[in-house]
Amino acid sequence: MSYVISGRLVGLLCDDCWEPLVGATIRLVDAAGDRVSQAAAAEPKHTTTVLEESAAAERATSLLGEGVVGEDGGFSIELRDGYEGGAFDVDVYCGTMTGHKVPPKPLSFTLTTLAPQWRETKEGYAAAWSYEIPHRIWCGLRGRLGWWSICGHVRVCDTEIGVPGVTVSAFDVDWLQDDALGSATTDVSGHFRIDYTVADFSRTPWSPWINIELVAGPDVYFRVDGPTGVLLQEPRSRGRAQDRQNVGPCFCVELCVEDVPGDTDQPYPWFDHIGVYKTVTGFDSGPGGTGRTIGDDRAFYSALRLNGVLGRLLGGQPAEYRFEHDDGSGWKPVLPAQMVRMQIGTWERLTGSLPPVETKAVVVLGANGPDEIAVTPDAQGWIAVPQDNSLTTGLFVPNNNLLGLDSRTLSSQTHDLAAVVAGQSTASAGLAVDEYVALRMVMRQVGQPSTQVQAGIAERVALANTAYDHVQKHGSWVPTRVDDQLGAVSIDIEELIGHGCARIHNSLTVDYTAAQPNLGSMSIGVSGPGGPYHYALPAIAPDFHGTVTQLLDASNNPVAVSSLPKCSYILSASISLLLTTGDSTPLPIYDDIAFTTQ
Repeated sequence: MSYVISGRLVGLLCDDCWEPLVGATIRLVDAAGDRVSQAAAAEPKHTTTVLEESAAAERATSLLGEGVVGEDGGFSIELRDGYEGGAFDVDVYCGTMTGHKVPPKPLSFTLTTLAPQWRETKEGYAAAWSYEIPHRIWCGLRGRLGWWSICGHVRVCDTEIGVPGVTVSAFDVDWLQDDALGSATTDVSGHFRIDYTVADFSRTPWSPWINIELVAGPDVYFRVDGPTGVLLQEPRSRGRAQDRQNVGPCFCVELCVEDVPGDTDQPYPWFDHIGVYKTVTGFDSGPGGTGRTIGDDRAFYSALRLNGVLGRLLGGQPAEYRFEHDDGSGWKPVLPAQMVRMQIGTWERLTGSLPPVETKAVVVLGANGPDEIAVTPDAQGWIAVPQDNSLTTGLFVPNNNLLGLDSRTLSSQTHDLAAVVAGQSTASAGLAVDEYVALRMVMRQVGQPSTQVQAGIAERVALANTAYDHVQKHGSWVPTRVDDQLGAVSIDIEELIGHGCARIHNSLTVDYTAAQPNLGSMSIGVSGPGGPYHYALPAIAPDFHGTVTQLLDASNNPVAVSSLPKCSYILSASISLLLTTGDSTPLPIYDDIAFTTQ
């Protein structure tokens, strides 16, 4: 059987500034020694060790498998034949990394010892492991590689309001001339990143023959330029202050200006709702959260309306966006086949006649027609924001909807209950559990990958798209099996088992089974003369089954079955499910049986 581990590896430059280790080679090395279990239990931040070239070469003789980190930080590695599921060391070789100003040096380091939790699949065994290398460790490694960066925000002073679309320039104070380290434009949240090298702050008028730098790192000050001119000009002396002098390979900074300049006040694109539930306050979407709604504890299912704020431009240029999902194995795009129709706004135009306004729905996955304009995602899920911006020729008015997501394409389970009858546990068919994903929106200037920014994230979303097949219905009265049930509910009357048309005399014994990881409630009742009647049930559970014998009236008084008037009755059971699409909840699911008394 094959063993495949997938995940994502990124390095933190600051708490909110990170980079995927694109091109790095991850090497899985057989763990040896008598401290393997201790090393596997330790945090990677306590186990990271730089390897000498000879040590790295020697460890390669115990290689179990290797893979290269992709553009989003994702990787997938199949371990060699003979591996049996034990612990291994995770080594990283940086010499193959790409996307930086200077080529990486051949640096290797051991990150951690990992004992994966393997789960069996149709193809073999699979495990997921993702890690963010802490900035204290990653920045030290970047220094060895010759990579230096500044990450920060430009905000309106005394607020948390980010300033988008302004240019930040960084300079190093030097005794002969100040070195320009580089410039960058802030994204929609006011965030920027400037990458540079040692050569950028060690230049002199005589470079490259004579380079002079009095301290180990640059002494940094900044200028911020907007459409109307200079918004912030720090004095050179600011670079000699204690918090700016001799900064290291990663420097994190907060800059502020007095106000957002004109011509940068575009809508702030942001995904922050699933249906009516707002991330953070509407459902527990933070790291380690339940992923379910706050207050009514519902998981999500079926088609989800992802919504927030949509802007036409990013950095003054036409924008496009897409959604991505991560089940623990790295971010993947939501592709067109995973979407459902969703109106994201209205197009309107002044006609100069009657009626004075023409309108059309703007629909992702729509169909062009007299009342509809189609927006078609590309093959990788990117959706170009309509740029119509004139009431004369047409104006696009967003409605806060961003995407219709068919969550069943991210999470679906099928459980066959053909061998289960009322009163039995569904464990033999496999108990359903919620599955968890992260969802985020990313934006970029059309066709420009380097401008991509994250625009809202739900780090934990509970999905419950469970389908139950061959669910028993109507007991022995009219035996039936039904498929594609969102939750399972079955009842039977023991006195009728094997002869469904027999009459009830002195007892009415009900076997019941219900199953769904988000069962809200179950009720069993009898309707007929003198009713309604019901049965008391124990506390609900995801795999709910048992037998009840005592019939009760509306006041919870016991009822003797032998005292029921001679007539026909309906025994019915219903379950409610703690599920939501974000906008609606599923109807109860029923089972029923007819019977007659003596």
